[in-house]
Amino acid sequence: MLQRRHRYGLRQFATFSRGAPVSRFTNKLFIIEHKDLLAPVAVVGAGMTAFIDKFLDRAKREGIGIAAAEIKRKLDVVDFVERVCETVVTLLVKEYAIDRNRFFGGPVSDFSLSMLVAGATSADHGPAELRSYNIHSVGLAEFIDGYGTIGSGAPYAELFLHGLVPEPNKTSVKDAIGLVCHAIKGVEIMDPNVGGDTRVCALKLDDKGKLSVTRQSEKGLPKGAKDRMEGVLKKMSTDMRKVVK
Repeated sequence: MLQRRHRYGLRQFATFSRGAPVSRFTNKLFIIEHKDLLAPVAVVGAGMTAFIDKFLDRAKREGIGIAAAEIKRKLDVVDFVERVCETVVTLLVKEYAIDRNRFFGGPVSDFSLSMLVAGATSADHGPAELRSYNIHSVGLAEFIDGYGTIGSGAPYAELFLHGLVPEPNKTSVKDAIGLVCHAIKGVEIMDPNVGGDTRVCALKLDDKGKLSVTRQSEKGLPKGAKDRMEGVLKKMSTDMRKVVK
C-alpha cells in the first residue's frame, strides 16, 4: 500500500486450516461503510481467513457503534484505528492466543492476523487528510509513511517497492496503480502462497474533504506485468553473480 492518495494492491490467496494448510482464492480487501463512520475505510487483511472474518464481524456489529457512543460522534480513520482496530484485535489475541491456550494447558491456536487500514481524518480537527496504518498482530497500530506491506510476501514486496517507488509520497495515483501491480506480480513469482486475481482500490480526498473509494477494474490494470518482473529478476540474478565474481 502506498500512502499518498492511498492505493491498495492485493493478490488474493487465502490459507485455511483443515488439518493441513489449504489454499483458496478469496477476497482480503474490504471497504467498510457504517452509519457511525464519517467516511468509508479500506482494510486489507493478512493471516488466517477466520480471524479476518471475526475482526470484520465484530467491528461492524459492535466495535464501531460502541466507540462512536463513547466519544459521542462519528469516527474518522484515527478513531477507527485507535478505538476499534486496536481494541478488537487485542480482544481476539486474548481470547484465541492467551485464554484458550491457558484453558487447554498448551498452545492450541495459531493466531495470525495483521491489517493495513486507510481512510480520512475529520475536517473538524484541522485539514482533512488521508492516513494509513499497519495493525500488528498484537493489536498495536503503526502510522505508515510511504508504503506498508503485510503477509508472507511482505519481504519480497518491500524489496520490489524499494526499487519501484523510491519516492512514494511523490507518486501519482495512476503511476502507483501500475507500480503496485508490478510489485504484486514479482511477489507472486517468489512466494508460492501468493496467487489469484489482483485487486486494487484507490482512495481519493477532494478539496472539500469528501472521501471517494474506487475499485480498479481488471481491464485498467497493466498487462504483462509478470513477464516484465520475470525479466527484472533474471537481470538481478545476473548482476548478483557479477558482484560475486
